[in-house]
Amino acid sequence: MKKLFYFSAFILTLSLTACAPSEVDDLFDENPAVRLDNAIKNYTELFQSNGGRWLMQYFCSASEPGYNYIMTFHNDGTVDISTKNSEVNGGAFITDKSLWEVVSDYGPVLSFNTYNKAFHVFSNPEIELGTSGTSSSTYGKGHEGDYEFVIISADNDQVKLRGKKTAITIIMRRLSAEEAPTDEDYFANLTTVLNSTFSNRINNYILTTASGKRYICNGDGGPINSMFWSFYPEGGSLLDNGEYMNAIFTTHGVRFMEPLSFLTEYDENDVAAQSFEIQPDGTLLCTEDGLTTIKGPALADLFHQKQIGWTLIDLNGDFLTTFNQIVDEAKTTKVNNKTLNYKFQWLQLGYDNTKAKYRLYFRFNTGNNYGSIYVNHEIIDDHTIKFSFDPNAEVAYDTNGGKLYGWLPSLRAMVELLCTGEYELSATNFMVSNPLLMKSKSNPANYTSLKFDTASL
Repeated sequence: MKKLFYFSAFILTLSLTACAPSEVDDLFDENPAVRLDNAIKNYTELFQSNGGRWLMQYFCSASEPGYNYIMTFHNDGTVDISTKNSEVNGGAFITDKSLWEVVSDYGPVLSFNTYNKAFHVFSNPEIELGTSGTSSSTYGKGHEGDYEFVIISADNDQVKLRGKKTAITIIMRRLSAEEAPTDEDYFANLTTVLNSTFSNRINNYILTTASGKRYICNGDGGPINSMFWSFYPEGGSLLDNGEYMNAIFTTHGVRFMEPLSFLTEYDENDVAAQSFEIQPDGTLLCTEDGLTTIKGPALADLFHQKQIGWTLIDLNGDFLTTFNQIVDEAKTTKVNNKTLNYKFQWLQLGYDNTKAKYRLYFRFNTGNNYGSIYVNHEIIDDHTIKFSFDPNAEVAYDTNGGKLYGWLPSLRAMVELLCTGEYELSATNFMVSNPLLMKSKSNPANYTSLKFDTASL
């Protein structure tokens, strides 16, 4: 239907221009075949120009995330294609050389017309390769992506394509040596930027539209950095109001495969955002309207996220003094006339899934020598948190926590210090918030940084 519409629109345009002979003469001075040949020549030269290096933001379907490809087009008809993604070469970086050309097929089409190990896995049926790199058997439909792309528009820095089979819009932008000296450098930097923009430990990112509507953003059945996103209005639910979209991540930010048209459901002034650029504070800003943002959850809300464990690092003031006392007492304290000689290692704050309670968690010696002291936490506002502890609670400690709480006065002092007054939270990166600074409001000299624990709590 779309093809029929485009063709009909073209015929209508010709009919209208027929009334203006001078305009028709200007438009059709050249033979259509000549015009097409010139377009193919111009696009071929564009791809090869200035080093011929382009980044393709490739989508093969709505059921997969986008994949980054670096393509270097050469004058001899070859192209070097590089990638690092989960579907190719076991997730390791790969580059391969094959042939390319701009061909005529109802308009200029960019075609990768010989097999490339880095790229064609997405457009071929699912195949088992023989030792020569040729197909030895075929089974299933594979990823059902494209290897030929209709050229929609182009300038010196960006080319817009449309998959010939899927009709998915594909963007290519010129990639400079300054941005990525080598292809492998780009993909290494991509991983670094991704990890500083999203965390697989954080849920409930917030998208706020230009009109102030707020949506909860999460990964669809996995972490958000997998580039499968779910959305639902704040106060709603994924089951009742959920929307889903796949995306691609580049070193500049995030682009969804299609515009987020559901954002305009309640306010026609909202723009159907699609592309978001990373800002200096780590947040994402919509490039279409310059107003819609994606940010991490409120800092205090992170303490409600059960999958996050915080290690206390860079302790200052009474936190540092008390921690050093714990280390000393763990070594020198005598119990039943025997010196403990424990090596106290670290303190963490996090959720104990087995007890369904928050805790101050510590490790001493090696092996499974852990202990927990169960505390309550209260969110005062988006940036303020407060802790409390009841030693007479039904579950106040685990076995090791109770022993060391009784044996070490300094550990009791640390719990008391933690539960004294309110703490202000701050971060320099509002997407990952790692590390997070926790500073006493009553005594700002007492503060510590909190860093995500990568182990399960």
